[in-house]
Amino acid sequence: MRSDDHPIASEAGMEGSEERKVVVITGGSGGIGAEVARRLGARGHALVLAARRQDALKAVADGIGGDVHTVVADVTDRAQVERIRDEALRRFGRVDVWINNAGRGIARTVLELTDADVDDMIATNVKSALYGMQAIVPHFQQRGRGHLINVSSFLGRVPMASIRSAYSASKAALTR
Repeated sequence: MRSDDHPIASEAGMEGSEERKVVVITGGSGGIGAEVARRLGARGHALVLAARRQDALKAVADGIGGDVHTVVADVTDRAQVERIRDEALRRFGRVDVWINNAGRGIARTVLELTDADVDDMIATNVKSALYGMQAIVPHFQQRGRGHLINVSSFLGRVPMASIRSAYSASKAALTR
């Protein structure tokens, strides 16, 4: 798949775009977040990557080159999500696209899940997206433009794996 064909790039209005966008990606240290960052960085967009692991963030940023700012943050903490927004605005003066990508999965049957498992998954998969939306949408409203993307999962729509039931429920919260 070419970078300009990526569904997230298309959703954010960046497919074929010549305008340089400022893009914030939570969960930018690995998986989908890192891959989206690589593709957008290759197109010359300015990036703010946020995640808990500084070493992994640095590795992704170093592999991209260009204008990449990293923020070590725990997106399950509202104040830290607001700090991501504030650092992005200080560094680039605006945010054009915010991608709530941070996520956590647990593969256990319902009978094996602990309160801590469910609390952590809801905090990471649902509350972090809520915090991101509440942090950035006022900026978008003030500017009269902006794109917000919440990364979900097919399992949020079709919960077919019983060992992923809590994960499916948390991702379903992002799909409607």
